[in-house]
Amino acid sequence: MKTKLFTLLLSAAASIGTLFAWDYERVQIGDLYYNLDATSQTAEVTSQNSSYPYWSTTITTAIIPSSVEYNSVTYSVTNIGGWAFFGCTGLTSVTIPNGVTSIVNNAFYNCTSLTSVTIPNSVTSIGDGAFQICSGLTSVTITDIAAWCNIAFSSYSSNPLYYAKHLYVNNVEVTNLVIPEGVTSIGNFAFLGCSGLTSVTIPNSVTSIGDLAFQTCSGLTSVTIPNSVTSIGNGAFIDCTGLTSINVASDNSNYCSVDGVLFNKDKTTLIQYPGSKQGAYTIPNSVTSIGEYAFLGCSGLTTVTIGNSVTSIGDWAFSDCSGLTSVTIPNIVTSIGSGAFYGCTSLTSVTCFATTPPQLNSYVFEEVDKSIPLYVPAGSISAYQSADVWKDFTNILPIGAQPADVTTTTVTPSETTADIAWPQVTGAATYTIEIKKNGELICTLTFNAQGQLISIAFNAPSRNNAPQQTQAAGFSFSVTSLDSGTTYSYTMVAKDSSGNVLKTESGTFTTTGTATGIEDVQGNNVQCTKVVHNGQIFILRGEKAYTLTGQEVR
Repeated sequence: MKTKLFTLLLSAAASIGTLFAWDYERVQIGDLYYNLDATSQTAEVTSQNSSYPYWSTTITTAIIPSSVEYNSVTYSVTNIGGWAFFGCTGLTSVTIPNGVTSIVNNAFYNCTSLTSVTIPNSVTSIGDGAFQICSGLTSVTITDIAAWCNIAFSSYSSNPLYYAKHLYVNNVEVTNLVIPEGVTSIGNFAFLGCSGLTSVTIPNSVTSIGDLAFQTCSGLTSVTIPNSVTSIGNGAFIDCTGLTSINVASDNSNYCSVDGVLFNKDKTTLIQYPGSKQGAYTIPNSVTSIGEYAFLGCSGLTTVTIGNSVTSIGDWAFSDCSGLTSVTIPNIVTSIGSGAFYGCTSLTSVTCFATTPPQLNSYVFEEVDKSIPLYVPAGSISAYQSADVWKDFTNILPIGAQPADVTTTTVTPSETTADIAWPQVTGAATYTIEIKKNGELICTLTFNAQGQLISIAFNAPSRNNAPQQTQAAGFSFSVTSLDSGTTYSYTMVAKDSSGNVLKTESGTFTTTGTATGIEDVQGNNVQCTKVVHNGQIFILRGEKAYTLTGQEVR
């Protein structure tokens, strides 16, 4: 039976070989080798050998003709085939004629001595790895910007600019790129690595910008997205370390920008944060997802406040944010993508409010010091200690846990948040904290002897926020969504089990930024209702819902 089955398989294989038999002839003409297609009378440049090593002798110069003649038949050269010059480490120059339409996978792979290349405007595709490991490549010359824009590369390694860094048109380096009217798309990886670019003008004819189209264009300082653009690929502007702002035409129906940060139109997805921005950043409450690569390589970012509405953090979202010192993950985050915090080497703490540890892959915190504190809900410590990746942290503590030497109440405010920490008082059974604005009581919180929140009372309805992150344990909590540029007061009272006051501390703090003067959502003669959803507090007024800072959410 086995012999019969083997015979049948051989027969089937022979039939398939006949069915898909190659219809070209492989020949040497001059110094190069070609696959000749007699039917279409076209030629493809190929390697000297059909298996490794693909070239048995070193070739230094390759002049590809526009046509070749064989047996009195003229063949047009249209392709540079896969692996054609693979491993030709001595190749220093190549001439590609107009008429070549495709450069196939790995065509010039590992041609380390190649220093420059000219791509004719007839080329419409460049395959995967076509110029990979061409580490000596310093410049690329093209004859037509419009034709180049429309090329969609298979991967970043296919793009000559990944190695070259400099783009030339008619021997003039392009620094101020003006894409011609009529171009409808900017292909994947089109200008990746082109560090010589300082500005780019995108016309209204462009409707799509491909994946990683301007990645690592470190000289680019600003870019404006016209109203015609309906699609922006993943990571289109990542690692642009000189970029200060991404601006979007106000009448664009798909995208918008706020303070130079790129969002989708309704601001539910943060797409790209400019690479040169410095300091702290608070993600707007409208955002529910942080896109792939959104903050990748933003080394000037020191702290980020992720709003309580965020449910997902995309792949590599904060990768290589080497200046980021702390991060707080809200309790409703259910998805953290691959490599989200890869290479965040300056992190000194991570806080996650999720009671159930979000599932992670092994790259999320790669190259992060696992001895830094990981703060989690007090009742979830054992869950984090047994969860994949989370368990790699060796110092898992309850949220709010403070060092023993904390002796006085301190407040650390930022633009819309404030972290309040207070000392553990010997004999204290409860800690009560009141927060006021302009003498008006906003909220009263009561904590037990371990610093765990046991009750919260609001002077509602109010447009002033109270602590949203209420799963604290230890001796601190965070107030989020405060008004910027506003002064608040606080009082902490520690009492024993009989109600005797053991310690009282009070003070004021002012959030950074400029006061916005948000209109009170209560209105006149309108019934308001306070509701809590997914741990966040909202005010219902009629058929609309608002955050406690007055921002409409639906």
